[in-house]
Amino acid sequence: MKYPKPLLLFAAIAYSLSAIAQDTTWFDKAWRPSSAAKAAYYRTTSKKDALWQVTDHFLSGAPQMTGGYADDSFHIQQGEFCWYSDKGIVTHRCSYKKGKEEGPESFYYPDGKLQVKGQNSDKKKTGEWIGYYKNGRVSAKAIYDTGRQVTGEFYNEDGSHNKSVKEFQRQAEYPGGAPQFLRFLNKTLRYPDSAVVHEIQGTVVVDFNVTKEGKVENLHVSQSVDKYLDAEALRVMRLMADWIPAVTGGIPSDEAKRQPIVFHL
Repeated sequence: MKYPKPLLLFAAIAYSLSAIAQDTTWFDKAWRPSSAAKAAYYRTTSKKDALWQVTDHFLSGAPQMTGGYADDSFHIQQGEFCWYSDKGIVTHRCSYKKGKEEGPESFYYPDGKLQVKGQNSDKKKTGEWIGYYKNGRVSAKAIYDTGRQVTGEFYNEDGSHNKSVKEFQRQAEYPGGAPQFLRFLNKTLRYPDSAVVHEIQGTVVVDFNVTKEGKVENLHVSQSVDKYLDAEALRVMRLMADWIPAVTGGIPSDEAKRQPIVFHL
C-alpha cells in the first residue's frame, strides 16, 4: 500500500522533464542546431507578457546568455541582454530596442571587473565611452558620434598620457584587411586531390585566437566537411602572417575569431 505515492511522484517528474525537453533547442559549438548528443549549448524559452524570454546554457546548466525577444523566431531583441563565462561571471551587457542596440553597454574582464562602458543609439556608439585597466584606472576616454570616434584620450597604467594609441576600439584584422586576406587564400589554398576525385566540397570553419601581440593561436576546426579539406584549411591558416591585434578601451587585447573557408569545385 505504500507504493502508489512514489510511483505517482516518479510519473510527475517524468512528465515535467518531458515538458522541459520540448522547450529545449540544442546547438553545436558553432551555434548551429544540433542533436543533444553533439551539442555544446542548449536554449530554453518561455513567454512572459509580450516578450519571449530566452536563456542559452552551457551543458553544465549554467547560463551563457539571457535576454528577451519580441518575436517567436528570436530575431528582434528587446531589453537587456547579458552574456556569461562558463564560471558564471558576466562578460558583456547591453540593451536593445526593436532589434537595435540602444542604451548602455558594458564589457568585463574575466574576473568580472569593468573593462569598457558607454552608450549606443540606433546600433551605433554615441557620446562618451570609457575604458579601464584591471586595477580600475582609466585607460581611455573617447567621444563617438553615430558610431565614429571623434576624440580620444589615452592613458598608461600609471595615469600618464599615452600618445602612441589612437583608437578606442577595433577588431583584430589581417594586415591589409579582407582584400589582402582573400589574396592570401587564393595564392595559398590547394584543393586536395582526394577531395577532387570524390567531388567533395563545402565550407570548413576554423576558430582561432589572435593574441594582444597579434599572434595566431589555438587553431581548430569548428565545422568539418572532410578530413582532407579540414587539414588543408588548417595548413593554410597556420601560414598566415601576424594579425593587427584587437584594441579594447585603448588597450591591445586578445580576440577569438572564426573564419569560414569555402571549397568549391
